[in-house]
Amino acid sequence: SGINAEYGSSGINAEYGECKCMAIGSRSQSARTYLERHKDEFKNVEDLNELVAHALRALRDCLPNESELTTKNVSVGYVGRGTDFTIKDDEEVAEYLKMIEEETPAAAPAAPAAGEEAMDVQ
Repeated sequence: SGINAEYGSSGINAEYGECKCMAIGSRSQSARTYLERHKDEFKNVEDLNELVAHALRALRDCLPNESELTTKNVSVGYVGRGTDFTIKDDEEVAEYLKMIEEETPAAAPAAPAAGEEAMDVQ
């Protein structure tokens, strides 16, 4: 029920499970935190625009203070029952960015202290 994603591990014995949201990669901890805090809001959402707005908010929270989401550094991809895989780039993604542009972003993640390495939690 609702919109969900499937993920898998690579290898001979790939295992698949259902998930509602996921963030991976370096600097993704802020996105995972956002998604975890808002996951209950996704349960009955049928509006693609609302889900994309959540994804963009999560992504925006990973950016350093001097960076922002723009049509040049964001692509939106989606797929679902009855919907082919679609990618929106450049000006096509502008409508999604407008949905969140008036909102105040969360504080940017802190940079590692001197002598500390950045940790990539997976």
